[in-house]
Amino acid sequence: AAAPRPVDWPRSTRHRLAIVAAGLAVWFLGIEARLLYLQVFERAWMVERARKQQQLKVEVTAKRGDIVDRRGRMLAYSVEGDVIVADPSVIADPSVTAAEICAALDACAPADREQLLEKLTKDTRYQVLKRRASVAEAQRVKKIDGVVVVPQSVRYYPNRELAATVLGWVNQENKGVAGVEYAYDDDIGGRPGLMLQLHDRKARTLSLQTKQPAKAGSDIELTLDSYLQYVVERELEAAVKATDADGAVAVVLEPGSGEILAMASLPSFNPNNASVTKSEAESRRNRAVQDTFEYGSVVKVATAAAALEEHRVSLDDVFDVSSGMIQIGSRPPIHDVHTYGALSFLDIIVKSSNVGIIKVGLKIGADRMDRYFRQFGFGSKLSPDFPAERSGNVWPREKLTESAIASM
Repeated sequence: AAAPRPVDWPRSTRHRLAIVAAGLAVWFLGIEARLLYLQVFERAWMVERARKQQQLKVEVTAKRGDIVDRRGRMLAYSVEGDVIVADPSVIADPSVTAAEICAALDACAPADREQLLEKLTKDTRYQVLKRRASVAEAQRVKKIDGVVVVPQSVRYYPNRELAATVLGWVNQENKGVAGVEYAYDDDIGGRPGLMLQLHDRKARTLSLQTKQPAKAGSDIELTLDSYLQYVVERELEAAVKATDADGAVAVVLEPGSGEILAMASLPSFNPNNASVTKSEAESRRNRAVQDTFEYGSVVKVATAAAALEEHRVSLDDVFDVSSGMIQIGSRPPIHDVHTYGALSFLDIIVKSSNVGIIKVGLKIGADRMDRYFRQFGFGSKLSPDFPAERSGNVWPREKLTESAIASM
């Protein structure tokens, strides 16, 4: 048998090295091509993705302006508090994080833990977990990845129920939702700020930077006198208890200017409690402006003013009301509380005679009655201070028959 050919080791080695070098060259070219593609063609998308992963914009509520009475006594003010927020998109295990947060809170029932878990699994980058957190709670949750504590303005009402239906209250977003708080929210609310939270890939907070400081809201001075308000509410409460009434209303005005010195509505509520349930809706209504009432004898003043302005009667004109009732068409007759004889126009007002004032109204006529009633404000809202105010009901001009005038 022929002897085996000797192996040419140098040539074989060079061949293998060439194959390895070619493979490495292809590998490096692939990497370079991929890097070129990512850094040039996909650069904008990668930068935006990194920004979203590393940064979280957090809105900071502005400090609301104070609300004071006519003597500068405080009715509502704001202090700095803490709110706990999270970025669910960077939380790897929501169940574990929910348990950690629950353990860090002062009170956290199983139902609260489930609610936290629900919030942490939402497809969002900003989720409020708790408002008005205590100092201890804020310190403990800062150690949890994906969770951050930001400052927030917290609203307080030092007098609790006093003038609550007038002041209204704010919701959890620190926005006015009723009363003066809602009517002047643009002025009181200020301008929110913006903070930027930077964190690493493990959702650990690296820094919290203020990008735009919040601007505090303006203060509001009301015409209310808090002492008179207290007296009125105290007396109303006593009257409700004494008569077992469902509610009560009282308004105190300054006669010369028409300024409201006190406006009370019972039942009332404590606006420091931000939660709203259906059962509390009744106590949060300002009955003085939201309920409708029969005008009653108030319209006799408006009718008298119209009659005098239009020179339809004089103070000494006499009207016969001796029958104690008046019949107009087929409608039921309208009666006086007492039976009088002949009354002057002045005595009709003094004694509040229904029959007498109807006769005066018929002399005024439908056109003038409609015009004067609307000039007095009947059927229209009177003030922007009460956004939920009812306008009331007034007969339309086309329906002002003699019977309708009598009803008015």
